[in-house]
Amino acid sequence: MKFIGEKLEGKEYEERRTSYGLIFNEKGEIAVAYIKKYNMYNLIGGRIEGQETSKQALIRETQEEIGYSIKDIEYIDNLGCYYYFDIMDKYELGIMDFYKAKLDERICNPIEEDHQLTWVKPEEIVDKMYFEYHRYIINKYIKQLKELDQYKNIL
Repeated sequence: MKFIGEKLEGKEYEERRTSYGLIFNEKGEIAVAYIKKYNMYNLIGGRIEGQETSKQALIRETQEEIGYSIKDIEYIDNLGCYYYFDIMDKYELGIMDFYKAKLDERICNPIEEDHQLTWVKPEEIVDKMYFEYHRYIINKYIKQLKELDQYKNIL
């Protein structure tokens, strides 16, 4: 597993296991949650609870945050990140799994009413993402797409 972020000496880091999705629509845009009270953009996803798998957590978090089911779920990467979470005033070591998925159907009203579903092109949102690890995974995805396009041009 790759680790990013700076681990500061003398700080206690709480481990936080999470799961996030690059959830796409038919236009190639990704779903992000805009959280108005913090003026922040995040990928859809969050903490893995109890005995959930990371995939189960992503499915649950998607329903809670935006009220949709997802399909064609594909594991793409994992990542560790040391960071200071200023909103919670604590240091965390995020251990994250990332998936690609497609939006399926609306199944309920979101539980997290402060999360506003926003569709954006990955390259247009990457620098606006609140967390370093979201910026990292989106940039990695954009790079892979560019490499794929270059490969297609060679054929």
